[in-house]
Amino acid sequence: MRSPVQIISAIVLMSALSLGSGIPLLQASAAPIRHPTVLLTTAYPKTLSWRVRKDLARRVGIPTTELRVMQAERKTWGDGCLELPKTDEFCTQQLIEGWKVVVAHQNQTWVYHTDLQGRLLRLAESQPSELLPKNVVFRSRMSGGFAGQTYDTILLSDGTMQQAIDMGGDPRRTQSASSSASLRAWKITPQKVEEFRELLKREQFQNFNRKTYSPPQGAADFFIVTLASPVGTVQYADIEQENLPRSLQTIIQAWNALK
Repeated sequence: MRSPVQIISAIVLMSALSLGSGIPLLQASAAPIRHPTVLLTTAYPKTLSWRVRKDLARRVGIPTTELRVMQAERKTWGDGCLELPKTDEFCTQQLIEGWKVVVAHQNQTWVYHTDLQGRLLRLAESQPSELLPKNVVFRSRMSGGFAGQTYDTILLSDGTMQQAIDMGGDPRRTQSASSSASLRAWKITPQKVEEFRELLKREQFQNFNRKTYSPPQGAADFFIVTLASPVGTVQYADIEQENLPRSLQTIIQAWNALK
């Protein structure tokens, strides 16, 4: 059994070691504390997803059920226009809490700026140009309508034209009609290919790159047409064709003549 003198000496020695190492006496005997990594995840409101997809469906004619929110990021917008002002628009200088939302359909994406609940939202109209294979001169894709048809037409540099037709969920089509109408191909002369290329240059198709001409509010049963060349991509609603810029109408008319 240790004497009181030995016990006191041991305590004094431990205190001295503790002070020398800079570690408090009680903490020196404690196990190291590990702080778990906390992943902060903020779920966006369901109403936000619904409002964004509903607005985009109205603009591009794609059912809301086929649109997916791929990303939702919290943002603090620097003005009342959600940092997406329209031409000559006055934007109030106020901070607005909201979201940057990315919506996708197949290989296309759209970016929205919104407030917290999606009551105030704006579409970033600029979209990346569609990347075309080197041998493709021009491409058009027309999709929409109540039946959800899609017509995909391309012009190749050798004069070959191909059109793929997807009738969507139309119950009226038969198996034989589907197989006979799903794909067709034909040829145009090298002269016509060159003439169309020259027309694209003359009418400056590249000036329409990343532009979107949306249908009017409340419109229904329309097609969204996407035109693409190696220098740009433009999208418009077919019911707005007569209101498009004259040079773009000229390109559309020449393209339709080839089909």
